Amino acid sequence: MFDVDGTLYPALSLYMRCIDIFFAHPRIVTEFAVVRKKLRSLQMEHDYTPQNGEDLHSLQASLMARGLGIDQARARELMEQIFYLELPKRFASIRPYPEVRTAIEKIRGSGMRVAALSDLPPQEKIAALGLSDILESSFCAEDAGVLKPHPRAFGGVAEALDTDFPEILYVGNNTAYDIDGPKRVGMRAARRGRRFHGADFSFSQWRQLADWVLADGDGPQWT
Repeated sequence: MFDVDGTLYPALSLYMRCIDIFFAHPRIVTEFAVVRKKLRSLQMEHDYTPQNGEDLHSLQASLMARGLGIDQARARELMEQIFYLELPKRFASIRPYPEVRTAIEKIRGSGMRVAALSDLPPQEKIAALGLSDILESSFCAEDAGVLKPHPRAFGGVAEALDTDFPEILYVGNNTAYDIDGPKRVGMRAARRGRRFHGADFSFSQWRQLADWVLADGDGPQWT
């Protein structure tokens, strides 16, 4: 199972295409980042209440409204327009890392099943990256009312796939969200980027991931 942002494509590609959004709405972009960090902190507390995407977006809008000093309805409108409608459009000219498609096709060709899990809705991004036909399923952590690395983000996907955690390999680039998170629930994890001792495997070239997965006799059912 693959993370999307910064894993399937270079994060810098998106940042460069969103510069105009930042200059047009600097306070909103900054506050959104602050709120997402706050949500990751809140969701580890026992009284965290969101159970689905609507609950999460309502709480997110409430926190943004408080930080920006505007009413919640306006905060929700701005949040949805910028981050859930406008931002995905920027993927039209973004391309995956070299060898991503070849590697995933090779893995899938071996009989393993492949999917994606991202914090933000991934379907439109995956389509723009030209990978919809080889990723069998895609999931959004927000649908469970959480963000990675909350266990519910991974648990809901395992349940939907009817697969036990040890049979799933999660591939990502962020140590806290994509390695520590899945490892905590019993998944295996591979990191795209510099070697990290907590990952089962680290790689810089996508062919390395494919070769490692296919060489592992006890490899996952899902990757």
